[in-house]
Amino acid sequence: MQTENLMDLAARIEVLPTYDAALTRQAFDLVSRDLPDADRAMIEAGSLGSIAAELVLIDNALPGWAVSMTGIANDVNGHWTCTLRRSGTQDDDAFIGIGKGPKLSNALLGALLKALAQGQQM
Repeated sequence: MQTENLMDLAARIEVLPTYDAALTRQAFDLVSRDLPDADRAMIEAGSLGSIAAELVLIDNALPGWAVSMTGIANDVNGHWTCTLRRSGTQDDDAFIGIGKGPKLSNALLGALLKALAQGQQM
């Protein structure tokens, strides 16, 4: 998928106030091609869109990367931010993913898609 499409999908997911099954499915299908069968089966069985499923996707797509999450837990609008970096101790990564959203799941998925988009530009 082209960089613009990844960034567009990330932008749409980041502003969703609630879970959108169609967009989440689109993102999952995009980044889960190489996911181990056991992980894919677990996610397909009902955890698609969950924080656990998104962390499995991040672990598979960007193994060894540092995941940072900050936010205010609030059902209405939590103001979450997720940052994905190659290293948690260095700040000179060639590309990173930063996602924001009203729910932590939005921020995680947005950050993953943005990191993958930036990686394609390298």
